[in-house]
Amino acid sequence: MYTLPLDVAEDSLLPRLGKVLWGWELCDTLVSAKECKAKGPCPHRRIGQLQRFFQFYKALTLNYADSYSPANRLFKTHQDLHQAICELKANPDITRAQFSRVIANQSGRPESTQSSLLDATALVVNVLTMIDCSALYQSPDRLETGAYRLHWKDEVPFSKYIQDLFPTTSHPILSFNDNLSSTEMKSELRGIKLKKRLRMQFRDTHDIQNHLKLDRELNTLEIYHHTAFLKEQLRLTKGDGVFSIPSDSLRVGALPRQLVLETLDSLQTILFPLSEPKSKRLLRSLTKEFSFDPDIQHLEVSAIRKTGEESIQYVFLADRLAELHNELQTPRPRGWLNKQLERKSGARYMMKATLWGVAFAVMLGMASLTVSCYQTWIAYQAWQHPVYPPGP
Repeated sequence: MYTLPLDVAEDSLLPRLGKVLWGWELCDTLVSAKECKAKGPCPHRRIGQLQRFFQFYKALTLNYADSYSPANRLFKTHQDLHQAICELKANPDITRAQFSRVIANQSGRPESTQSSLLDATALVVNVLTMIDCSALYQSPDRLETGAYRLHWKDEVPFSKYIQDLFPTTSHPILSFNDNLSSTEMKSELRGIKLKKRLRMQFRDTHDIQNHLKLDRELNTLEIYHHTAFLKEQLRLTKGDGVFSIPSDSLRVGALPRQLVLETLDSLQTILFPLSEPKSKRLLRSLTKEFSFDPDIQHLEVSAIRKTGEESIQYVFLADRLAELHNELQTPRPRGWLNKQLERKSGARYMMKATLWGVAFAVMLGMASLTVSCYQTWIAYQAWQHPVYPPGP
């Protein structure tokens, strides 16, 4: 733990944050030396890879500190925040209301306001999982983009919230990686093809729940890019154990392993395959333009994946990838000219002709029915009032 005030963010706290989040075992030489001198593997050597995530952490804590005066903060030091993170990891089935009481008691302020407790719990979840669990009204930028967010409700256990946030689906192609159709479909979803055919724009996001969200109105695709953060979670769950259930994975400080694998694979294998020069150049330009995590350009396999995980079956992100593929196959017309051409397309004319034909048939039927009724009425009148020819 570390007793620095929350509005002071120094690089010296980063190894300790790694210990809190991912259980880093720090070597003795780390405390006094700037660089690790241990001969064996030490997670301290990965601090350089995690600089982008640590920048995110600093921004979160500084924003929280700026939102409250020192006297009103539930988290006054990084140690307070880290203690709450450890509490959530130890009790992943805790509800938000219960977790709020834990934070209030730890801070010595059981009478804390609801809004301050919501902000405190949201900060803990954001640091631990990079998921914004706050209510939508607390984020005006999301209201402007029209995005929907499932927030963590008071009576819901944290593990259940994560499970509801990422439902699984079975796709006939993407959920099976042993067929040619899966390979072909994935190859269609290259970032360079999306940019060329759809003129799609990519937008960075720090929230993993927004990864691969397609905005058809703005023609943008959100990209979660913190691959170094994902790799740390995969290292946590690479060993023995079943980490498909949120409760099990959250206890060690990770999201469900399959979800993390799909997120990383969708970045480095589907959208921006690092083996293809054009895709790699596009990724490099996006990294500069949007400050993507530079680690996204580095592929790791043996250190983070188990045997048999070289090819991924998609169950968490299948729907989003399928939606993106459908947009490629039947793109929405954009621009005045394209919309006018679409309005004058053969399919649209065929639909209009069919509707006009149906309307004409209905009108003709009604006219025929009217004539038949009139003829019947004339026959009836003739029967009621027969006209006899004059006698001789």
